[in-house]
Amino acid sequence: MSDTLGIGIVGAGVIGNVHAGALEDVDGTRVVAVAEPREDAGRELARRTGATWYPTYEELLDNPDVDLVILATPSGLHSEQAVLAARAGKHIVTEKPMAITPEGLDRMIEAVEASDIEMAVIFQNRLSADVVKVKRAVEAGMIGKPIIGNAFVHWHRTQDYYNANGGWRGTWAMDGGGALMNQSIHTIDLVQWIMGGVSAVSANTATLTHDIETEDTASASVTFRSGAIGSIQGTTSAGKDWPVRVEIVGTGGRAVLEGGSLTAWEGDSELTDEILTPTDREFVAGWTPDEPFGGAHRRQLKLIVKSLRDGETPPVPGREARKAVDVILAIYESARTGGRVAVS
Repeated sequence: MSDTLGIGIVGAGVIGNVHAGALEDVDGTRVVAVAEPREDAGRELARRTGATWYPTYEELLDNPDVDLVILATPSGLHSEQAVLAARAGKHIVTEKPMAITPEGLDRMIEAVEASDIEMAVIFQNRLSADVVKVKRAVEAGMIGKPIIGNAFVHWHRTQDYYNANGGWRGTWAMDGGGALMNQSIHTIDLVQWIMGGVSAVSANTATLTHDIETEDTASASVTFRSGAIGSIQGTTSAGKDWPVRVEIVGTGGRAVLEGGSLTAWEGDSELTDEILTPTDREFVAGWTPDEPFGGAHRRQLKLIVKSLRDGETPPVPGREARKAVDVILAIYESARTGGRVAVS
């Protein structure tokens, strides 16, 4: 690998620009290419980053200076774009969700594992020091046996939000779902990660306040692999954006996270940084409770670049990132069939 990692950003929308801004503070990287079919947006991001604009993704992949592609595109495109990148020998960073169907998830992972490249999925909320401390505390039994894990995302999105940019949000083909797959996936990932995985769900979904194909409100009863139970709620129909909330209750205490920060703790001892491993400390370095949007992207991108240079698996790889998607797909299947669905 050369001293400077050549980055190709695919998609010049909001998230593509977030990645471009984050990369300004990631040493040893340079944005060399931008792929965006909307010429004005593509040329503007290319101008900002000193990159070459391409109207098609395939042209970007043909650029030999591109070592890593960042997929900041509608979710329904991720699977095919990742497979093409793997075949072209490009490392991959993709926004969540990594894919929106089981087949898409499988194809991405198989393509990456059949190649000499790595893939990481942006789950920046995992890089909160408070989140990792709670995970380690649960593993250490500091709240006793975990019995309940809840995740709540009560947000507001307008109809204009869904209509923007060609109306891809809130569609099955491009968004893969609604309030769960797009907005709630980060919080679902946290609760399943902290609790050790989900084994089954029973759910209801509804479209209550928007003109979209997918759900804007969902509620699920969850069974974790440990036998603990809990609930997941996600909506974009709330009157405003309330802080996302993860609640972990055990036989000897509880932990509450709001917006990635610890707001309540009752355990067998004080929860301090001492519980973090050396690897954890590197993982959460630079986190602050008031971190601005894009800050955690920057920190995860730094870790990804370091992993690639060190020949290590970057955080969060495909097999780990798919777990939250598998939970959401099971919730959708449960809501469709009216039955309890196992999580693969």
